[in-house]
Amino acid sequence: MPGHRRLLRLCLALSLGAAGSARAQATGGPPDLNLLALEWVRGEYGSPLVCDLEGSPVRALRHVVVTPMPTKETERVVAYRIQFPDPEAQGATRCFSELGGDEPLVDGTLAITLPGRSRPDTARYDFQAALRRDDGFRFEIRSGRLAIKGWGPGNEEPRPVDFAGGHAWLRAVKTGSDAERLLRGFVSPRRLTLDLEAPDGTTLHFPLFQAAGR
Repeated sequence: MPGHRRLLRLCLALSLGAAGSARAQATGGPPDLNLLALEWVRGEYGSPLVCDLEGSPVRALRHVVVTPMPTKETERVVAYRIQFPDPEAQGATRCFSELGGDEPLVDGTLAITLPGRSRPDTARYDFQAALRRDDGFRFEIRSGRLAIKGWGPGNEEPRPVDFAGGHAWLRAVKTGSDAERLLRGFVSPRRLTLDLEAPDGTTLHFPLFQAAGR
């Protein structure tokens, strides 16, 4: 299994070449570690939910999309955005995880980037080393607010949370973990976990499977 994971990381790293090069041309230089890491997490994802809808439990998906943000010529730091489109099961009175615990309704957009500086000539080596060491990347949230609330009547007023200055962990799902068991039934080229941390202590956790091509 470790050999399989190493091969998967290598394939993912190689697949970033064309996308990273195209994005680098748009930003005026070769890809650095920030761009390679952002390209690694780019995609459309689903996160499974179980929701009470008209008195019956139904399976639904929360949608999470990671895409490039428009880059201005005056901006030197490339950032991507994490968005939470409307989830399925609108009209549900409650949603929860099969692992237990209620799941909130989340709406908003966050801008993320990898903190620090990296040398473009060592970026690919640093990228693969980070994947071997951490299984992913801890991004800085440059800006963005999320509206968090419950489902159904009586939960109309969301709690706005400013995530600017917080962090977004995106990591490959580990074999045997709760996230791996939860996502086992989904056919997907890869699975990640997203952990959001706001400066006020608010945390959110989402197991993700890639639902659409990069």
